[in-house]
Amino acid sequence: MKKNKNYFPAIDGLRLMASINIVLLHLASSSAFDYAAKWTWLKPIVSGPAFSAGLFFVLAGFLFASKFSDPDRRIAVLPFVFSRIAKLYRLHFICTILMFAAIAVKIGGIDKMEHPIRSLFLHLSLLWSLVPDLGMKLNEPSWALTGFFICYALTPWTTKKLFKIESVKVLWVLFFLVFVPGIIQGWIFGSHEFLNDADYARRFRFFHMFPVIHICEYFFGMIIFRLYQKKQFVFLEKNYVAGFCQFFLFVALYIVCYLSQNSVSDPRLYFIVRHSPTILISGLFIMSLIPGKGFLARFFCIPIVRTIGRASFYPYLLHLPFITIGWGICNMNTPYATMGLLLILYTISPLYLGFKTKRRKRKLELLKKINAIEA
Repeated sequence: MKKNKNYFPAIDGLRLMASINIVLLHLASSSAFDYAAKWTWLKPIVSGPAFSAGLFFVLAGFLFASKFSDPDRRIAVLPFVFSRIAKLYRLHFICTILMFAAIAVKIGGIDKMEHPIRSLFLHLSLLWSLVPDLGMKLNEPSWALTGFFICYALTPWTTKKLFKIESVKVLWVLFFLVFVPGIIQGWIFGSHEFLNDADYARRFRFFHMFPVIHICEYFFGMIIFRLYQKKQFVFLEKNYVAGFCQFFLFVALYIVCYLSQNSVSDPRLYFIVRHSPTILISGLFIMSLIPGKGFLARFFCIPIVRTIGRASFYPYLLHLPFITIGWGICNMNTPYATMGLLLILYTISPLYLGFKTKRRKRKLELLKKINAIEA
């Protein structure tokens, strides 16, 4: 079997880390860690490094750029994009309906929900992240799908333009320029004058879910792949260099996220610091993992870690309905429930992905046989 030169096994492990980060963040935001209230140090550690939403976009940009760049692999662009959307949307639809029902049970009926029909429509049509004030929050993580689908639609154009750039200097300039929209957006959204609203939480919600900033993150991932193609990360092929960089960047990522939550008082600076440095460090962290050298890359390359990591987006969409039912309705406030949720999410997801992959292979084999008979 021919080895795919654009497959980076450590990236699968990084996707798992990003997924677990978001699940733990939402567990900490619920009552899931109330049993550990006396451990005052635990919740800030779990909820502090909230970096993974942007990391998912950077990873997606990197991986899509690698797929579209391989001359030996022909990809029909539109069927590929629509199949990706269809695969994610089915799960989004199920999770949204499940979350709608769970919230109705939790608060005592649909009549007590805020704009239930409008909210359901906005979520199912993927418009809620654009106008979050027009409806109540259902399956919140699904806001990312709007940004992903816009990125998928732009992918054929962005890859075509990006792969025409041969100058390494231009690529490095783009590497840093891609943060300018996020800095400007952070300053605007952090200002009290934005929307004539002093409500900090409302402004952060708009900032966090606004698609433009995530399109830039996606493009950032594509630029990282182009720099990899231009042999800019050769020095990371030494184990000790890669290992040191991975350790340093992982610690730096955590510290920046934690300090931005607890040490920055100016909302404008907070919005900027919370985004741009974390995305930059995330990109550098991806660079350090690409050659597959270093202790973290080797850990991420462990087969079971890679297998679960490939299915990491399923827990991202599934976990909030589980948390709402388990902790919001059933009050399962025990460490065993927390461990059980993680075990269920990260066992079901790779099994489901494996089932879908085998079914798709069987369909392709059947189509080949039919075409051979007709020929």
